[in-house]
Amino acid sequence: MTTRFDDPLATAMLSERERRVLRRLLDLLRSELGSDLLAVWLYGSRARGEADPDETHHDRRSDIDLIAILSASRDVNAFKWEFTPKLIELVEAEGDSPPYYSLHMYDADRLRDRRRIRSFFFQEVDRDKIVLAGGRLDSAEFR
Repeated sequence: MTTRFDDPLATAMLSERERRVLRRLLDLLRSELGSDLLAVWLYGSRARGEADPDETHHDRRSDIDLIAILSASRDVNAFKWEFTPKLIELVEAEGDSPPYYSLHMYDADRLRDRRRIRSFFFQEVDRDKIVLAGGRLDSAEFR
């Protein structure tokens, strides 16, 4: 039995179908990347609790914002190019619409660079994120 403390998705503003998509997505990322997957974070209105998970109207439905942090040894652009069709297929298999799933990928070096310059975007992500896989990557190694 999974409790809300065991499942980081439990606190996110997501429908059951969206939770299924994200669980499958996390499994696929782990399978394809192994130890090169350092973290996956949900951020934005879904993480902050500001979205209505039952909203279905295309103009009012909030997208699901995700960031995957990969090892610096990975070619992020090449991986994203190969992975995107799999993400689309996965979302469609669950009966949902792929444009609502926004998966950004960065390597650890890019994360460090963005934090070093105090990127407003990453400050917001770091403030609101829900860790779905890996960790917060807040240590000095990632600063």
